[in-house]
Amino acid sequence: MDRRSFIGSMAALGLQGALLKTSSAKTLLEDAAAGDKWRNKKKREKFDEDLIVFITDLHTNPGGYQPDRLRRVVADILKMKPLPQNVIALGDLAYLTGKPSEYALLKEIISPIEAAGIHLTMAMGNHDRRANFAAAFPKQAAESKLPDRHVFIVETPKADVIVLDSLQEGEDDTTWITPGALNDSQVQWLEKTLANYKKPVFVSSHHPIAELKIQALLADAPTCAGYIYGHNHVWDPGWVKKNYATYNVVRTLCLPSTGHWGDIGYAEFYLGEESAKCVLRQYEFFFPKPLEPGMTKPDLWTFMEEEHKGATCTFSYKKV
Repeated sequence: MDRRSFIGSMAALGLQGALLKTSSAKTLLEDAAAGDKWRNKKKREKFDEDLIVFITDLHTNPGGYQPDRLRRVVADILKMKPLPQNVIALGDLAYLTGKPSEYALLKEIISPIEAAGIHLTMAMGNHDRRANFAAAFPKQAAESKLPDRHVFIVETPKADVIVLDSLQEGEDDTTWITPGALNDSQVQWLEKTLANYKKPVFVSSHHPIAELKIQALLADAPTCAGYIYGHNHVWDPGWVKKNYATYNVVRTLCLPSTGHWGDIGYAEFYLGEESAKCVLRQYEFFFPKPLEPGMTKPDLWTFMEEEHKGATCTFSYKKV
């Protein structure tokens, strides 16, 4: 091989080496991007953005039987794969009168949900106190859409959930007011919010819709897909009308207590493209409290448990 051929060969090898180096770098970048994409996908798969878990009527009672039943619910939520992206608690978080000690215990029991990366939203019920709740959960209270009430919007890719504040607080902090109501500013905010909504939206609060007197408002809202509430401690799908002259109705659903009395359990809410399905996870039934040691379980309690286990309620996003 002459000198010119040798130099040409070396140059070719150098070019090939440069190309290999460039190709390797490109491959490394592509592999890194693919790895990031895979990791992000896995990270997304840890949570289901289309799944909401509803809990309500926790009645967190220091020294009572309710806290252990709430711990059971929290443990089962954390076992879900993937985890729900959102958990919504629809009021009566405290036992009877919203004492600081009740919210302190609630914070201890429910904190693993937020620690797991799940977004937690909590509504006010007739056994709650706004100031005591806000002292225990300042970040939660700060997210409110209104300054004098705890009102939230839980956003998901397919549908949103508006969480209203139906608590009526009296001056006597040793008792409670059972009926629910919305103040004028909250109703005005809801009217404006629903009027501008473009995607399916659910409205929820602690009390039944009839107590809030918003049947006509929800029936007229084109994208409102239903109303979800607690208070009555029973799984109860239903519907309400605006009046007898219109075709629109509103699908409603009452949810069980996590552990106070009545139907005991929680609900998984799956959001689809054209509808949503709520699935009851029923543990037990008892009234007015769990059985004392040595007592025989009534046959009717067993019947109630079996009748409701696996019950579902479907909400269509379409109206008329």
